[in-house]
Amino acid sequence: MKEEIKWCAIGDSFTYLNDHLDETDNRVKKGYLTRTCEYFSNLSVVNIGMNGSSTPDWVNAELPEADLYTVLLGTNDWHGGVPLGRREDFVQKKEGTILGNMGILISHIRQKSPNEALLVMNPVERGDFVYILDPFNNALGSYMPDQGQWLSDIAEGIYETCCEEGIPALNLHDLSGITPENVVRFKWVKTQDGYRKLPYPEYTKIPVQFGEDEYPYPEEAADFTYDGLHPSDKGNEVIASLLAAKLEELLGGRLIRKED
Repeated sequence: MKEEIKWCAIGDSFTYLNDHLDETDNRVKKGYLTRTCEYFSNLSVVNIGMNGSSTPDWVNAELPEADLYTVLLGTNDWHGGVPLGRREDFVQKKEGTILGNMGILISHIRQKSPNEALLVMNPVERGDFVYILDPFNNALGSYMPDQGQWLSDIAEGIYETCCEEGIPALNLHDLSGITPENVVRFKWVKTQDGYRKLPYPEYTKIPVQFGEDEYPYPEEAADFTYDGLHPSDKGNEVIASLLAAKLEELLGGRLIRKED
């Protein structure tokens, strides 16, 4: 009888949207959680991702028991101005920084399931985000710092701190290949000569009049994301393939690959 692996997925909208595809206007057919489970015959997921969440939202979160926990957070901390902090914050579980909050969350996971598998992932780069259902929900891309921090520094800090503290980690930021250049193929922007399809970095020079201009990411603009931030089917499959390979390594043969 094969062992069933129960996976608890912790994260922000990248994780949450897996079970709320209507909030992508159904541009996404399968999220990274579903795609990862499809690699295996004995893996099931409990998705507790919170839309828009950052590490402070998880300091006191209730966690279920599971055989495997994954954590994917940091992009909203970057946009929200939560400071990265230092390795000492992680070790001392000092609330108020990304690393400190992450240390608290991981300690809660260990308290709930002390001997089970844990994997921390770091955030990927992003372009100019415009929410498909509300254009007034938007943010500039990671090609520039936000409140004095680069997203790449946050990603590096999370990954390196986990490695230094013996926490299994997956460097999605570097391995995924997602960059401001390829999050979308183009942005549909209104210029003096009418609407044009502009690639990165040309589109960064022309502001969007939110609520007045047409939505800047028609379906054909999608590349690794469909809206400048959230993974498209292509982006979700890249994340899932990297995650599946790492989980096989982490769980030491307990996962059973589906036959092709």
